[in-house]
Amino acid sequence: MKKIFWSNHFLFNEYTHTKYRYTNNTKGSPLHYLAYMLKGNAKITTSDKTLIINEGDVFYIPKDLSYQSFWYGDDNDVIKFLSFGFLDLNIKEASKYELQIIDCDEDLKERVKNIPTFKDNADCKSLSIFYDVMSDIIPFLTRNTKNSEGILLDKIKHAIYSNPHMSFFDIASLCKISEPYLYKIFKTSNMTPNEYRQIRLCEISIELLCTTDKKIEEICNILHFSSASYFRKILKKYTGCTPSEIRKRGSI
Repeated sequence: MKKIFWSNHFLFNEYTHTKYRYTNNTKGSPLHYLAYMLKGNAKITTSDKTLIINEGDVFYIPKDLSYQSFWYGDDNDVIKFLSFGFLDLNIKEASKYELQIIDCDEDLKERVKNIPTFKDNADCKSLSIFYDVMSDIIPFLTRNTKNSEGILLDKIKHAIYSNPHMSFFDIASLCKISEPYLYKIFKTSNMTPNEYRQIRLCEISIELLCTTDKKIEEICNILHFSSASYFRKILKKYTGCTPSEIRKRGSI
């Protein structure tokens, strides 16, 4: 990792990892992030969205977003990306911009790549370059324009995401709605509440597989799966991998 500047307001880095990387930011992103995927690919998951990031993509993560990220190496197992963290977007309603791939042209992507990252201290020139690029990035950013039902769906998903073992009756009560209405609202997401819960449990299982040496049976007990075979079936359904494949690729 080559770090240019660290303070309460900025964090400009180039990150390099190998094979697999997992980060848990469910407490909320401390900064806004503009980033460029140089090598490998990634998946960022929130309570209501999954963003797939490929090599060459420029993407944006809003401040305070609760998310998890999964990073995968290229053919040579290399993960490499530029990350420009900043506290203030300096525009009104900055929080209205959503997590997204930025559909900008190649010239603008090249300018993102050329934001300084290899100095010991930030200076006015490097920050000027950064904000000059951001001023041209902002018109490409998509705003979050959800209606009341979309906001309620986010609330339900966040409740399931934070409490994956809670009954749907209790989730509905937590959101101050009836259980039948919970199922009705969820239909707009093209998945059932139980499918969403299973995806969340798979995310937790990946973290356990890659960061601990717990046995499969122990992970099943932690996540309340009825059997190891059912756990493998669900994990394969949503990730396309077996527990051993995930553990091998994400070994630390």
